[in-house]
Amino acid sequence: MTGIDMDALLAQREEATGSPDTFAFTFKGEQWEAKCPIMADDEWKDELRELSHDIDVAEHYLGVEQYQRFTATGGRAGVVLLAVREYMRTQQDQDGQGRPTQRSTSSARRRKR
Repeated sequence: MTGIDMDALLAQREEATGSPDTFAFTFKGEQWEAKCPIMADDEWKDELRELSHDIDVAEHYLGVEQYQRFTATGGRAGVVLLAVREYMRTQQDQDGQGRPTQRSTSSARRRKR
């Protein structure tokens, strides 16, 4: 049985994104780097769990300096949280592609007949 080669997967991710634990999004024509909630270290995740206000959460994802620059360009916490949500959605969509456990739409049509 062959398992998942996490070393190769992480190397591929780092090559594609430039970082093993962040993702980029564009806002107001500028690129911003946010912490990936999947790949962030455990301490970062523990700190995130302690936060309850959107501003604190957004600042945690971007870091203090970058969040200050982000808000100076007209950004706000909700934009960061939306970027994180969209990032997570795209990751789930990618995980679902080509998986043998997921039914294709054509097989769903066959069942209806």
